[in-house]
Amino acid sequence: MNSELVILKDQFWLENQIHAGKCICDIFKKCSYAISNIDNLSLIDLEQIAIWTLKEYNCTATFLNYDGFPSAICASVNKALVHGIVTDYVLQPGDVVSVDVGATYNGAIADAARTWIYGPAKCKQHEELLKVCQLALKAGQDAVRIGNRLGSIGNAINKVVSKSGFGLITEYGGHGMNLNTPHAQPFVANKQVPNSGIRINNGLSIAIEPMVVIGSSKTKVGNDGNTVFTNDIGCHFENSVTVMEDAVYIITEIEEQSEN
Repeated sequence: MNSELVILKDQFWLENQIHAGKCICDIFKKCSYAISNIDNLSLIDLEQIAIWTLKEYNCTATFLNYDGFPSAICASVNKALVHGIVTDYVLQPGDVVSVDVGATYNGAIADAARTWIYGPAKCKQHEELLKVCQLALKAGQDAVRIGNRLGSIGNAINKVVSKSGFGLITEYGGHGMNLNTPHAQPFVANKQVPNSGIRINNGLSIAIEPMVVIGSSKTKVGNDGNTVFTNDIGCHFENSVTVMEDAVYIITEIEEQSEN
């Protein structure tokens, strides 16, 4: 993949990606409500929320059957950090659960993740973990400016996490997106020096996704060939960001922007 070119995006991509991003925002609203209010909630229930909402927006599930992945969402619980396959697991009080979802509309892709605690947190450290990961995502987004190097994103993320006492996952990170292709150049590292990488330019569309863990940042892939596990609780937040001349669009936080 390192030999691939970074394909800059146009207004067609932006308009369609915004629609896909609004779909994802709606999925997260519904998942958040379910996690806060529904007893005996299963990962299948969360996936059904996503499937129904994708249909409402006339979007397709980006991840379903991508490289053989069998689910419409990635649902990862506790030590499962990312790429978790949906099962009939019923959430237990204190579980840390992340939902990562992609929506495709007219070929344009929005990709985002959120992490919640189901019921009361088992400890304050779990609550703090989520806060740090969210702050790291915001710091990474704030570093996206035309003329900056791509490394400024990872530098900003690492500064937040390194002060927190939590571990930062560097083996995995963010990525570009192309038409009907959820993972493309450039790789967006979660730890990098600010003057490294390509220049951020008009038309760049990327996913920024810090992953923060308690304890060691070592990971391993489970027996299913997809789920990435850590030694302790992990957390994952992600947004799709597209740079245009007029603005930096946080695609998967746009909720009320009118359709073009």
